Amino acid sequence: IRNCDWSSDVCSSDLQVASLLPSAVNLYQSSLSHLRESVSAAPVEAAKLRIQSAQESAIAAKLLQVADENDRRLIDMVA
Repeated sequence: IRNCDWSSDVCSSDLQVASLLPSAVNLYQSSLSHLRESVSAAPVEAAKLRIQSAQESAIAAKLLQVADENDRRLIDMVA
């Protein structure tokens, strides 16, 4: 654990980003589950499940992008 001033922007952003990662993982898992369900679903239901899967994947990817950008910013600050 890093020593830091808990009122600083760096530490608060670390905590915010850390909370994004489990959400991204859960969304990806849900996306995969919906995609698997779509294989055996009726055509209309399968289409809905694939759309839901794509939306969840897109949101998870955005969360990971935000986390990555924050990590790069932190590395630049200490380099």
